[in-house]
Amino acid sequence: MAITEVRSGELAIHGGEPVRGADDPIPLVFPRAIAPAAKENVARLLDSGFTLDMIGEYERAFARAMGTKHAVALSNCTDALHAVLAAVGVGPGDEVIASPITDYGSVKGIFVQGAKAVFPDVDVRTGLITAKEIAKVITPRTKAIIAVHMYGHVCDMDPIVELARKHDVLLIEDVCQAPFATYGTRTAGTIGDVGCYSFEAEKHISTDHGGMAITDDGDLARAIRYIAHDRGARPAERGTRVHETIGHAFRYGHLEAAVGLAQLPAVPEQNRKRVELAKRLSAKLEEIDGITPPFVPSNTSHVHWLYHFRIATEAFRVDTGEFIDALNAEGLRCGPAMYYLIPYSHTFMEDREAILESLPNAREHLSNTVRWPWTDKYSDADIEDMAAIVAKVAGAYRN
Repeated sequence: MAITEVRSGELAIHGGEPVRGADDPIPLVFPRAIAPAAKENVARLLDSGFTLDMIGEYERAFARAMGTKHAVALSNCTDALHAVLAAVGVGPGDEVIASPITDYGSVKGIFVQGAKAVFPDVDVRTGLITAKEIAKVITPRTKAIIAVHMYGHVCDMDPIVELARKHDVLLIEDVCQAPFATYGTRTAGTIGDVGCYSFEAEKHISTDHGGMAITDDGDLARAIRYIAHDRGARPAERGTRVHETIGHAFRYGHLEAAVGLAQLPAVPEQNRKRVELAKRLSAKLEEIDGITPPFVPSNTSHVHWLYHFRIATEAFRVDTGEFIDALNAEGLRCGPAMYYLIPYSHTFMEDREAILESLPNAREHLSNTVRWPWTDKYSDADIEDMAAIVAKVAGAYRN
């Protein structure tokens, strides 16, 4: 359906006909496409009586795919990030700088380790942290920086790397939403000291759950295994062990690894489709006054775990929430983004109000952002209809 055909139609939320009804929904991420080799790998594992090292095989395959020396499979990305912090001794009195726009998983390890989470502001166009804003909050107590590649978009990493090196600070990349995204000629997760990934059921690489940490630093990889696999224990005499520190059972499973081995090779092509489809939608949304599609600098790729656009709220007579309600009624299942502002949604944090005041760009970026999980399953007609839905709602609510 062409955009011009629906701009003047009555909104479904007010009783009109939706662009896409329940009988013809826009595809969702689920059901996931599972590579046939997954069943073969699982069968091999089960036939072996769990004697095959699927985890080690998957770690090696993942390291090769990302172009790094070491990969450590873990229970999820939340635990991968936590394990990295624990492995380098982050604790009380330390500060860890993290993006204020992310999910609980990015910051859980900071809180559990007893460190202080510090949040710089973001680039209002992308929602990503920048070296300029990090420099304003870095102190002698800063032990690590967590750069979150939110939505599927890579942070501007060169200046962040330079700043981290200047202050001798560990640089962690949260690549949960951006596997195989690129920054120049480099792959997200290989630019800092360590990159952490998610294999949760909805992510690009789906094994139902799980995560990975990658690094070129052999000592760091061993320290992560010691904390997260060995639970802080060393072998002792006669097959026993000695626990030298508080460790964690953040282990991955062989069954999940068997699925990951099958899913991994398909991701670059799926990402190519994601990127192409998102470019088509963005080109159409650019034609709609008051709507701004994702800003993607020319030297980065955006692999779109989430697609998002921003609303110029002054252009419309409804707020972002009402705009979203109308989009959903037309068949575009989407939601608000303010949850991702950590000091807004994490009510246990101290000094939340003061932290929120220090983040005007982050508040502005999220308060007028609409987002939904993206998939490579969309057809040309789906892209046309998503654009038509946005145009219809924008036209109906325009000032």
